[in-house]
Amino acid sequence: MKNALVKRVIALASASIMAFSMIGCSATTGSSSSAPAAEAAPAAEAAAPAGEAAPAAEAAAPAAEGLLENGRWNKIIMAANQDPQDLDPDSVNAPVRYNMIYAIYETLFDMADDSSGELKPCIASGYEVVDGATWKVTLRDNVYDWEGNNITANDVAFCFDYIVSTGNAVRFDWYDSIEVVDDYTFLFHWKGEPPAIHDLEFPLSRTIIFSEKAWKDHGESFAKDAVGTGSYKVAEFTPGSKLILEANDDYWGKDILDELEPRHRQNVQTIEFDVVTEASTAVVGLETGKLDICDYVPLAMQEEFATGQYSDKFNVEITVAGDYFYLAPNCLKLDENLRKAIMYAIDNAAVAKAMGGSYVPLKTFGTSYYNDYDASLELDGTYLSDYDLDKAKEFLAASDYDGRELSILIGADEASKAAATMVQTMLLQIGVKSKIDAKTQDGVRTASTSKDGFDIYMNTVGGPNMVGSWHLLFDNEVNSGFTTSWVQDDQLQSLYKAASADATHDAAHMRECLDYVTDHAYFYVVAGTSSALVYPKTITSIGRREGYVTPNCSVYQGQ
Repeated sequence: MKNALVKRVIALASASIMAFSMIGCSATTGSSSSAPAAEAAPAAEAAAPAGEAAPAAEAAAPAAEGLLENGRWNKIIMAANQDPQDLDPDSVNAPVRYNMIYAIYETLFDMADDSSGELKPCIASGYEVVDGATWKVTLRDNVYDWEGNNITANDVAFCFDYIVSTGNAVRFDWYDSIEVVDDYTFLFHWKGEPPAIHDLEFPLSRTIIFSEKAWKDHGESFAKDAVGTGSYKVAEFTPGSKLILEANDDYWGKDILDELEPRHRQNVQTIEFDVVTEASTAVVGLETGKLDICDYVPLAMQEEFATGQYSDKFNVEITVAGDYFYLAPNCLKLDENLRKAIMYAIDNAAVAKAMGGSYVPLKTFGTSYYNDYDASLELDGTYLSDYDLDKAKEFLAASDYDGRELSILIGADEASKAAATMVQTMLLQIGVKSKIDAKTQDGVRTASTSKDGFDIYMNTVGGPNMVGSWHLLFDNEVNSGFTTSWVQDDQLQSLYKAASADATHDAAHMRECLDYVTDHAYFYVVAGTSSALVYPKTITSIGRREGYVTPNCSVYQGQ
């Protein structure tokens, strides 16, 4: 019966969904090498979509080869599944930016790539805990941007004021203020003693530091021109098309690269990111030598690179993403029975299939990418595993739903549109009407932080670990005393804090928090991604920053 219902829902949705593409690939880690995936993935067409011409067929070869005299690889071209839109340092959260932005700009610290959560110095040389709520941070005195501006503590204070003013200061709930001591020393004042380092992830290692002078000199053009402090300079940037980076020979950290995290290395002279939103088009680019790297090849299309005609030129790794899609019902507007009706009416397996061949349904709030993931956190026996229209209709009858049209707030990318269209069709099966409200990143940010901005909100989330990804979901302090779903619940806050604190961060406390969330239908998890990373054999070791492919710290033949 369930299979018949799913087929019927998919058939009803097909009139609205014209094409689905893999757009939301995020932090990944390799789980196998050249063998095809053990599980069959949905079939995908290799033809280029309408309006996006496929390159002419020709013999495949890496786009650029050869070591230069300086020891760097000449050039590497990587596909980007979304348009970064701009290079403004106000937000690093858009998934596609993770591959780009940290080559251009620097942060105070890095999170260690070994998943230990340890802080590694970047432009800050270190810190000292004065007391639980005050840290003394020392900056390196030789950090300069591309225009020769020395970065000082005043610049740091300016950047923090800027990020707060933009509304993008996510996970800043412990941050209170910065007090400048001298040119290269400042004090972080926290609102209390932070229980764990990952609670400070965004202030310490996600807040971009740049020169106040450069910002004011360039004005509005800063978002496109970018004057960074990173190991790569922007050579060309055309929104919607490509970003080209060149190694910065005047990089302040070039003599201490061994002391810094690998993301700072300069193993490539030129890195080009080409915006290719359709996975099938990216596959053609790999085949014809127009692209070197793609980390969102659908599993159904990876065999030709793993064992087929291009296997002598490419390596393949099957990857699991850390970021995942979720639904947040507005709990100020939707009562618990209506929330449960909505969630039992959704089959996330069908939604994931509609999103494209790289998406997989999830049974918990996180994926096996995270080092704190545990099989006991799979939420079997809940609406995440038991799609049930009869139960959905029972909850709907007990709710206060009056027939009004609910708004589904999403970002304007194809994966979100495909998922929302499927959700819309499924809700109609139980008599709940809805409309899709697709907005730009800025529009989503504004609407999602308004109590009246949505009825149902869909977005992606991730973090330094699984429980770290819950901050934007379960923490009551995200929206001034409320969660992302506009919940104000002291018990949820207590359970979340226990699960995230270093002393009690274990599967038992995490499961207790998850059970409470599903008991009250506060959130619904939709899908994660499992896709293929395809890269040329001229790369002998893929570099990553927190799981994201990082071409400049990959190792190339001869290095």
